[in-house]
Amino acid sequence: MGWAKRLVVAGLGLSLIAACAASGDGSDRAAFEDGDGGDAATTGTIVGDGGATPTPEPDDGSTGSADAAADAPIDVAPGGNPVGFPCSKPTDCQSGDCKNVLTGSTTSLCVKPCAAQTDCADNFFCDPTTPGATTGSCVPRSSAHCKTCSSNAECGSLSETCGVAAGDTVKACHVDCTIGGAAACPPDYTCEATTLDGVAAKVCRPAGGLSCLDSLGGFCDRVATPQTCTRKNTAGTCVGQRTCLAASTRFSSCGASAPVCKMTCGTTDPAGCTTSYCTEATSGPQNCGTCGTVCPGLNKTKTNVTCEQPNCTYSCQGESYDVDGNKANGCEVSDPVAGNHGKNTATFVGDRNCKDGSSNPNIGVSSTVRLPSDAEVHETPGIDGFVTQTGSAPDYYRVHGTGSLLCTNQVVLTLQMSGAAYPACYHLHVETNKNNYSCDTDATGKCTINQTGNSKWDDDTDIFIDVSKRNIAGCTAAQRDNPSYTVTGHF
Repeated sequence: MGWAKRLVVAGLGLSLIAACAASGDGSDRAAFEDGDGGDAATTGTIVGDGGATPTPEPDDGSTGSADAAADAPIDVAPGGNPVGFPCSKPTDCQSGDCKNVLTGSTTSLCVKPCAAQTDCADNFFCDPTTPGATTGSCVPRSSAHCKTCSSNAECGSLSETCGVAAGDTVKACHVDCTIGGAAACPPDYTCEATTLDGVAAKVCRPAGGLSCLDSLGGFCDRVATPQTCTRKNTAGTCVGQRTCLAASTRFSSCGASAPVCKMTCGTTDPAGCTTSYCTEATSGPQNCGTCGTVCPGLNKTKTNVTCEQPNCTYSCQGESYDVDGNKANGCEVSDPVAGNHGKNTATFVGDRNCKDGSSNPNIGVSSTVRLPSDAEVHETPGIDGFVTQTGSAPDYYRVHGTGSLLCTNQVVLTLQMSGAAYPACYHLHVETNKNNYSCDTDATGKCTINQTGNSKWDDDTDIFIDVSKRNIAGCTAAQRDNPSYTVTGHF
């Protein structure tokens, strides 16, 4: 403390001593208790009644805060200091009671017991010892009204409670008015019964239904240090301050902005705020669920990629297949013969008679054909005849059997798979106007239908051949594959 400030405090003590000596009956000392003993500076210098006058600046370059004053020795009048004056121990006080009751300051004050508001002077109120208690201490008007907090200790040392009151969204300090009534509250607050975190309480609350954050705070005539305040909602948190308003010696309403979600992933938080991104910002495949989460397969070969927040969707377009299961390169395999996945759309091979040398269908011999499969959805467009369980669509072929008087109409055909990861997973089926014939491939990817003897089809009829993936365990959509195949033989 600079010498100028120490002189002010010391001078106050000397004046008090002189007044006591002159009266002899303590009446002037009583006047100090009743609020007539001087003023407090807005910079935090602590005196008896909470009034305010300018404080001389110190000569040592310090800020002149109340906490700085608390570091210096406290002047004690003969017989002790009155209520509201600084103290460091109970014997410094006339009442024999010294408490740290100023929220935001380390300076303790002289207080006195009370059981009713009439026990306390103007600008003091009877603060219950604990919430709802019937006795307490006469203390200065509180600076903690509606102060943002996380624990009771941040609100005061007696009955003050940190909690969320009805109508509020964040924890705030609430001053108990069980004994003091309206005297415990600022003029724009009311003493009312409410709940704090669901627990019944009688505290000072802003009038007119205002929230704590939107109301003026406590008194700043003794401690004027700005108070941190916080606004929260589903969008996030913004931190601001309550500042001391000189005209009213009250803390302002909370200066924090109301949190607003960020509309795009390129938007930064305003100063003092930590907010989430709006749904619109993270609902596209470039930023799905969270900013920077790019949906796999976006802009890759033959893919349909969207975001259904918070998940990406991925599918293959039409007859393109994701055989390697790597979304990063999209649906990389296209079926070389498309649209032949039913009898009505079967690929026409041509006319065949029953002469062995000229009836070979030669499917897959002159041009490569494949039977790709994967575990993806196929849409935009879909695939007619697609079997979800196997992740593939059968290939159909149509032969027109002309027959002949010189030979027997037979069905002798061999399916050979090549390059199959699962060679035993394939099926050959033949349908004539007389019957159906089929075989399943073995571990070499081969199977043969050998129907000889009596005629297996009539002259001048269509014969349908289809090659498909088997719907059995070990041959499902999870077993992605892309083999080529041939069908050879005779009719």
